Amino acid sequence: MENRRTPGRSAGSRGGSDAEIERLAERIAEVVNAAGPEQRADLREYALELLKEGTEIGDVPEARPEGQDANGSNPLGLALLLGVVGLPALLLFAPIGLTLLGIAAVMAVFGVIETLWRRR
Repeated sequence: MENRRTPGRSAGSRGGSDAEIERLAERIAEVVNAAGPEQRADLREYALELLKEGTEIGDVPEARPEGQDANGSNPLGLALLLGVVGLPALLLFAPIGLTLLGIAAVMAVFGVIETLWRRR
């Protein structure tokens, strides 16, 4: 097996991790090579998937602070959408258009207040 060490790190800083990983990699290679030729590619892919799943645990992003919404939404976005939809509706059917524009205005005011409140 060819020696593929991680560049930039000395052997002393890794301790026994290198030897353990090499031992495990050799064991996986033995199992994959012992399988039939038609199964080797699938076993290699399966081993890589398991390794990725097992090592991505530390890469999970941190949880948001309690004061923030889980989806990060702001009423300003919905107000803009309702305003864009309300303008053509105003021309086609005035009561619906006025209602949509009124709701958009209320949501826009609330969105501005919420944005200013969060920045405090």
